[in-house]
Amino acid sequence: MKRLRGVLLALLAGMLISGCGASDGGGDTLGSTAKTPAEQSEAQGKATVKGYVLSTKTWNRLLPIGVCWELDNTEFAQFSTERALTRQAVQDTWEKYSGVEFTGWQQCTSDPNYYGIKIALKDLADDLSAWTEGLGTSLNNKPAGMVLNFTFENNSQVCQRYKEWCIRRLSVHEFGHALGFAHEQNRPDTPSTCTKKQENGQDSKGDDEVGAWDQMSVMNYCNAERDNPNSDAAYKLSPTDIEMVQKYYDPPRLKETIYTLTRAQAPAQVIAYDFSTRAVKATIDLSLAGDYKQVDQMFASADGKRLHVLLERSSTSIDLATIDTATNAIIRVTPIAPLLTTFTDYDLQPAYDGSQIYVSNKNRISVVDTDSGQLMKSIVLPDGYSLIKVATAKDDAGSIYALSNAPGTKLQVLRIDAASGSIARAYPVGSASSTIRDQFAVTPDAKKAYFVSFTSFTGEGSLTELDLTSGTVRVLTDLPEKKPKFLATISNQQILFGDDNYTSPSPIIIYDVTSGNKTSLMAASNLLGYLQYEPRTKSILLERNGKWSVNQLQPQADGSYKSIDLGLKSFSSGAAYGGIAPFVFVSR
Repeated sequence: MKRLRGVLLALLAGMLISGCGASDGGGDTLGSTAKTPAEQSEAQGKATVKGYVLSTKTWNRLLPIGVCWELDNTEFAQFSTERALTRQAVQDTWEKYSGVEFTGWQQCTSDPNYYGIKIALKDLADDLSAWTEGLGTSLNNKPAGMVLNFTFENNSQVCQRYKEWCIRRLSVHEFGHALGFAHEQNRPDTPSTCTKKQENGQDSKGDDEVGAWDQMSVMNYCNAERDNPNSDAAYKLSPTDIEMVQKYYDPPRLKETIYTLTRAQAPAQVIAYDFSTRAVKATIDLSLAGDYKQVDQMFASADGKRLHVLLERSSTSIDLATIDTATNAIIRVTPIAPLLTTFTDYDLQPAYDGSQIYVSNKNRISVVDTDSGQLMKSIVLPDGYSLIKVATAKDDAGSIYALSNAPGTKLQVLRIDAASGSIARAYPVGSASSTIRDQFAVTPDAKKAYFVSFTSFTGEGSLTELDLTSGTVRVLTDLPEKKPKFLATISNQQILFGDDNYTSPSPIIIYDVTSGNKTSLMAASNLLGYLQYEPRTKSILLERNGKWSVNQLQPQADGSYKSIDLGLKSFSSGAAYGGIAPFVFVSR
């Protein structure tokens, strides 16, 4: 496949530096092909989105793109500074302004299923200074799919004086090719004022002319700033580069953090890790006054702006610590015990107002503002009701949904009007049970609810669907699992749960309630300690009893899931405190 060449540099008395090559018609001196300011302004005004993309070679926007270095141990250590410059240049451009995520950045292995870009280093006289072997996914798992230069001893020697500038510029340009972006001057509408040679190979031309021609693109040989080592414009995305990459890879992603509970017993401690890089963002000390015994729960607010940790001094002295996920500082500690009529069988659920939570206990729901510590409202249901678990729905923020034992040993699902506190509708869904399952979830559109129903007080339960519009109850006969754990609705059509039948191995199950399609993922021989869905990549994050390290089950193109140990360790004494979330994934 033809090498895809990049930007030429003309520096210092006509000395040429090749970006992806010195053989594309370049004997030009500094600025010889640049437009005048008037011409540039006219071209920039023709469209709001500009670029040249080979759309058939763009990567899956939901999956991180791997990057690895084809270097031996000596080379990998020798070029640590240059590798860091390359990674930083990519982070400051393509990753900063879009949903693109590059991951790994370690030495390459022989994995035949590797998903990503392999980078080699070369410094050849009279050859290209840097290049890619095609565009976008043409580089997937391709040996030396991208070639960079870190030494500049045989090619582009002037870069030895401007090494950081050259490495940044080359890296940004070549990773543009790796994302599927062709040279801007290859476009059919390139003006005659840009005289750089156009490549004609099928692997070097785009198929989508996005907007008008953009002179200032980092992918354009005729960028007026590309030859100036005193300017950072050569490795900074133009406004229209940013619009182009966002069209194909979405706007920047939300900040994603994994909080792991590293000590469940006093002095309690939580560590915040960046989900993409696994770097430690903060260590949060929860010892506070120093007299807390243990952590009872950990969960995030609905908007991801707060992390809540329930701390226990004694069985009758319980406080809720609220942490700002932007600063990872403790906002407030709110006493919870005064809201409880009994210190067993209570539940906490975040409201869709990010600062509020619902504390449910017996027949009472307390609405608490965790920023101020104030009790905003107390909702009291009629005598005979005993709340099991409450839930919320994204598209119905005005309602609270609850699974509850009702008068007369009955099981009901309740829709409660949050403003008035009254029961808007009660759905009979079976019998109360001697073995209550506290699993309860409502779809984002508030049309379905899922829980375990019982035909008699001593009977075995079954996973059940309730149509919240018609009131129809449907036992999910395709799901024989009797003791689901971590039940969640991951869309309006899919539910996720772990099978907690105390069997080994313990499967994770995704079930499509419309088609009846059931996918069972065998996590490992250990029972599940915790399970959470990560919506951006549609991955499943989990921990297993006895292992206490966060794992990611990442979906693959063939429908399988790849298990990745993220190396984020949690507390080792978790088995003693079953039910505590050892980690929480937060997106804000």
